[in-house]
Amino acid sequence: MAHARRFVSLLVVTGLAGAAMVAGPEAGAEQTGPVVATQDAYVISTATRTTYDTTELRVRSTAAQKLQGFLRFDVRGVPAAATSLRATLRLSVSPASQSGRVEVRTSGAFSERSVTWANRPGASAVQGSAVVAPGGTVELDAGPVTGAGVRSYALTAPAGQGAQLRFASSEDPDPARRPALTVTWTPPGPPVSDRLVPREGAWWGSYPGQAAGDVEAREAVYGRQVDILHRYHDWNDTWPTAEEQGYAARGRFLFEGWESRVFGGATICWADIAAGAYDAAIDAQAERLAGFGSRLFVGFMHEPEDNLGPCQPGAVNDAKADMGSAEEFKAAWRHIVERVRPVAPNVVWVLSFMGHDPAGSWALYPGDDVVDWVAWDPYNWANCAGRARDSWRSLQQVAQPMYAQLDAVGNTKPRMLGEFGSHDDPAMGSKEQWLRDLPAMLRTAMPKVRAVVYFDRVATPVPGDPCVWLADSSPQARAGFAAAGADMYLNQPHN
Repeated sequence: MAHARRFVSLLVVTGLAGAAMVAGPEAGAEQTGPVVATQDAYVISTATRTTYDTTELRVRSTAAQKLQGFLRFDVRGVPAAATSLRATLRLSVSPASQSGRVEVRTSGAFSERSVTWANRPGASAVQGSAVVAPGGTVELDAGPVTGAGVRSYALTAPAGQGAQLRFASSEDPDPARRPALTVTWTPPGPPVSDRLVPREGAWWGSYPGQAAGDVEAREAVYGRQVDILHRYHDWNDTWPTAEEQGYAARGRFLFEGWESRVFGGATICWADIAAGAYDAAIDAQAERLAGFGSRLFVGFMHEPEDNLGPCQPGAVNDAKADMGSAEEFKAAWRHIVERVRPVAPNVVWVLSFMGHDPAGSWALYPGDDVVDWVAWDPYNWANCAGRARDSWRSLQQVAQPMYAQLDAVGNTKPRMLGEFGSHDDPAMGSKEQWLRDLPAMLRTAMPKVRAVVYFDRVATPVPGDPCVWLADSSPQARAGFAAAGADMYLNQPHN
């Protein structure tokens, strides 16, 4: 969107195209309006059943008699992602008015043909007020607004003010004198930040496996292309691969996991990385990332909690082989980021925890200056892989502890579910509903989660791990996954 100052005229009464504009917004802001009232009337406490839908609006407030005015505006043209929205109300004072002060309050809905003192809508606290002089024009701060839509206001006088104030209504013969509302707002930022945070909602991603054709096959199941394509690489791999670059060129963000191991072989000690023993490999990878050019997510050694302990270097064919202490992990992470970042500033660094023990996970956090996103991997195990004591748990239940930990320590980084999934056991719970609930859960309970990446690897089940994770583990699960992925909250623009 162009951020030049715009003036969008929504004058809905015939003949108002030439109406004067309200004073413009401050620099950098935009405005909609002035929008003329679509309905207005006033009511009197001493005539509780009478509607006054005339060419005037009147206010007064004494113990003996109170007069209140009501106005309604239809505001359009405000982007959903706009911020700092405020309304200003313009009123033209009748020459026959007395002097005094008028107040504006937000109010409930009303109809100008039927509103009376007896059925008048409730009104908020005073949003703004102004001194009134006969024959003049006043502008009042009408308070914050939430966006486009119908806005209703009440006009009142301070308690005890006996002066009767009179204003032109929307029926006034002179279009320029009719009540008008102007909304100012700050334009939304770009759809995607430089750290790959969507302006609204969250990214929808997947780890579909890394065999040829896996991406296309799984996206056919999803009914859409993923925003984030997750991959994992050995310490000595060359990446992004040509295949991955092709996927990125077709509109996906890559999320590359760089592991401090060679799968099926050697373990790389975190202390050695931090000490510079592998700088040549780090520098070579930095050059490849710089050559890729586009922004991408990169994480070093996902779920490091699973590899804490005295390092076991060499040919250790065990995914859980120990790689070092928490302090050594933090030092290795910092060393890699500080060495790569000057060469490849296009890299967005994602720290991925297991998150089972939130406080324990947080002990491995290397610092805000070397982390761009924080991710964790919540799963609904539901009595699979030997977890006989695990009951069925919703995604919110399994993800909430780590989310709460990040809140408790004041971490403000965007959050990601770097892996997540659910076992499929209809006797315990509905995987379809588990998936369908995802968008609403993110909106209401976890709005700081800005990306979710489903673990959807197509492969032979791991021995001793008979969990049914696949998005299409049943026709019902497939329907739930497709419904979640189709939700607007998880369909955000990339540019």
